[in-house]
Amino acid sequence: MEQPLLTTDLMIADVLARWPQTVSVFLRHHMICVGCGMARFETLSEIASVYDLDLNGLLHELRQVIETAPAAGLE
Repeated sequence: MEQPLLTTDLMIADVLARWPQTVSVFLRHHMICVGCGMARFETLSEIASVYDLDLNGLLHELRQVIETAPAAGLE
């Protein structure tokens, strides 16, 4: 299966808008990105640093959710 275009420089709001199924990953890490006004201004790379998360691990988790759970209305 083709890897989704998920890059470290994507804004959190864009990730959530494009792949709403990723909400579970952010919530699992107790990240307040979902519904946060700063989500429009912070990248995945920045937020991984803020929450002291391994960026590659976060990307892996997000990609897994994207690949296994289709976005609502995109089936």
